[in-house]
Amino acid sequence: MTSQAEQTLWLLISATLLVLTLPGIALFYGGMVRKKNVMNTIALPFAALALVSIEWGLFGNGSAFGGELDSSVAQAATTGPLISVYRGTMAAIALALVAGGVVERVRFSFFLLFGLCWIGAVYIPLSHWLWGSGWLANLGCLDFAGGAVIHISAGVSALVMATVIGPRRGYGRIEMIPNHLPFSFCGAAFMWVGWFGFTGAALSVSMVTVTGAFVAIQLSAVAAALAWMAVEWLQRDKPTALGAVSGAVAGLVAIAPAAGYVSPLSAIVIGIGSGGLCYMVVNYVKLILGYDDSLDVFGMHGVGGTWGMIATGLFASTDINASGSDGLFYGYPYQFFVQIVATCAAWVLAGGGSWLLLKGLMLVLPPRVDEEAEVMGLDLHQHGEKGYTG
Repeated sequence: MTSQAEQTLWLLISATLLVLTLPGIALFYGGMVRKKNVMNTIALPFAALALVSIEWGLFGNGSAFGGELDSSVAQAATTGPLISVYRGTMAAIALALVAGGVVERVRFSFFLLFGLCWIGAVYIPLSHWLWGSGWLANLGCLDFAGGAVIHISAGVSALVMATVIGPRRGYGRIEMIPNHLPFSFCGAAFMWVGWFGFTGAALSVSMVTVTGAFVAIQLSAVAAALAWMAVEWLQRDKPTALGAVSGAVAGLVAIAPAAGYVSPLSAIVIGIGSGGLCYMVVNYVKLILGYDDSLDVFGMHGVGGTWGMIATGLFASTDINASGSDGLFYGYPYQFFVQIVATCAAWVLAGGGSWLLLKGLMLVLPPRVDEEAEVMGLDLHQHGEKGYTG
């Protein structure tokens, strides 16, 4: 066990790193849209951070965790506001990711209203189920840093939102060229660094677990980057920088539920699986099914989070973390079973909850801008500004 001073210090560092993830998402997404929508796309993750931080501080912490925060962590944080900032930032990351599925056509005010309701209707119940005293936690399900709570919920919700709102005008008929890929590359780098903040989830266990999770995150990201690049190279004859960094993000997503429970070798295997699997969904399954998930939130986070949850049930080992469990490959089939149950539950709650929310809110406010605004660009129409003046 670590001392209270060490726990407090690392929680401060972890919370800071997690906050860095939000501008990372903003830049990653902002560089991949058309130049007439760049400011709107960047604004959505920042709005998510502001909105959810207030909402979480007022209502979220006790609801999601049932008032049963680990006592050692609560004491290390002195009063609890620091825990609220940390957990609230995780919730904001989930909502910021959802935005990527519907950028370039969603009305800014509608997204804020949807986000406010989505945190309460989808994210908080799922957090309680897995990280509080909910039924999935009681079954023994493992989700170290949000494979289901953050990534499946965001990815599936983004897919539902994109499908209900409909595709961008001209999708599949006109070329939609990214405005600034170096922005996206820098944003992914911020996300990569910020991801190490998720190791704060292991504070109540030991610094050994924190260190192991740190290593697992790094190895999964690099393995997935190489896997994506290799598949792309084989398929298209040339590897792209965007592909490599997209693979790294897929690896970060997939290791989220497993980071504190798996060995370095297992982390590499998880990363390779996520790089190849997410590449295939983004580049082939999406085209076959025809949905317009603008920035591939489902292909990266929904699919990556699903693989990560399942892989946790395969590769988890008590030799790595005695407070966890052994997975199927270590002689405990039950853990694999409960990971599947949790994955299915997350899909159902995120998909069904988001669909109901959208249908209800659409009675109050139109979800997307009109054709004129979409042609003009959301920067001017929604915010009265331009990202580029030249």
